[in-house]
Amino acid sequence: MSFRIERLALEHLNGAAAVLVGAYSGPPWNENWSLEAAVENVKTVLETPRSIALAAIDGGKVLGIALGIRQRRHAGPVIYLDELSVLPEAQGRGIGTALLSAVFEAAKAEGCNSVWLVSQRDGALSKFYQRCGFAVGGNLGLYSKSSA
Repeated sequence: MSFRIERLALEHLNGAAAVLVGAYSGPPWNENWSLEAAVENVKTVLETPRSIALAAIDGGKVLGIALGIRQRRHAGPVIYLDELSVLPEAQGRGIGTALLSAVFEAAKAEGCNSVWLVSQRDGALSKFYQRCGFAVGGNLGLYSKSSA
């Protein structure tokens, strides 16, 4: 399989949303994303100034996406990687690694001193991010509150 990494454009919006739906539908997430919610998620990042939205594309089909939002922190600008998703049938072929590398390079080119993300602390995803050079933040927790 050959693919190229390019900036995500509106013409790929539905393909990018389909990646989110497919990537989150199975383990470890088992989430039931609607295409409408996924389109809104991708579109929000595309409309955010100075965001980084990349896609892995093969023959016009979106195989994976990386969506990052620039934020200002005490030590300077960073990219918060909101989404890194690859279609289940395309996983294990270097697409996620290529997208992460491209995000990091784009972040550096735009003056950001780091890329950070939230994911599972253990398991295959954690090992993947660590192989790609990310470190687990030992002093951080993920907090949430919902009305349901």
